[in-house]
Amino acid sequence: MLKLLNSLLKEIVESILRSIKKLSVSSDVRSNYKAEYNGLTGSGFFVIKNWLSKETCNMLIDEIDRHIESDRSNVWADALGADNRLYFIDEINDKFKEFYNTPYFREVLEAYTGIKNPKGMLLAGRIEAIEGNLGSGGGWHRDSPVHHQTKAICYLSDVSENNGPFQYIIGSHSKKSVIKSYLNGIFAPGQFRFTENEIEQYISVTGQQALDMTADAGTLLFADTKGIHRGKPIESGVRYALFCYFWDKRIPKHFETLRQS
Repeated sequence: MLKLLNSLLKEIVESILRSIKKLSVSSDVRSNYKAEYNGLTGSGFFVIKNWLSKETCNMLIDEIDRHIESDRSNVWADALGADNRLYFIDEINDKFKEFYNTPYFREVLEAYTGIKNPKGMLLAGRIEAIEGNLGSGGGWHRDSPVHHQTKAICYLSDVSENNGPFQYIIGSHSKKSVIKSYLNGIFAPGQFRFTENEIEQYISVTGQQALDMTADAGTLLFADTKGIHRGKPIESGVRYALFCYFWDKRIPKHFETLRQS
């Protein structure tokens, strides 16, 4: 009971603080990014097709492969070697730095959360269809069980049902959805990683749907990653994607070992 009350209190405090931050957002920002705001508030995501050209995507893929194969890059890989990640790639490659510094990403973040000067980084990921892989992100999870976090994701390769699409449970980012999952005993208060059985139960009880974000290379999507999501286990081919991470005041300490030297 104490854990439940503590989680409910955290939700209330987070809601108040975020509302205060949003009071400082200018009317221009509110009006310019109304569609993005409504998408993130309602379903938890917003999609833009053809954000990057195929030529640009192919060029960035070549850069990712070059860094992964280089002994000079700090590459994180899962136990199978399927999921390869280059955190902070914006700090060692100007092409990725230019992408990460796109003002639009921060303007959408400001409109949705009220955060004006975020801290963050760019992650470049390559995941391959190796048997037994868990998909990008290692299974169903929330990035935070409390805080609403906006992540900009760009596919660099075409992503079908079999190529490890980003999966998102529609509406699972809302406080109402989070609190109901606690009260119904589906998830433990503060839980942020979930088994397949737990997700099946959650979907059965709530009626919410898990959406496969299949799309062509160059597609950009924003997601509130407080919502439950994962990279679907990849069955064929290779998936390349970029992930813009943003935080309010500081980059979490556990990411520091993943910086590029």
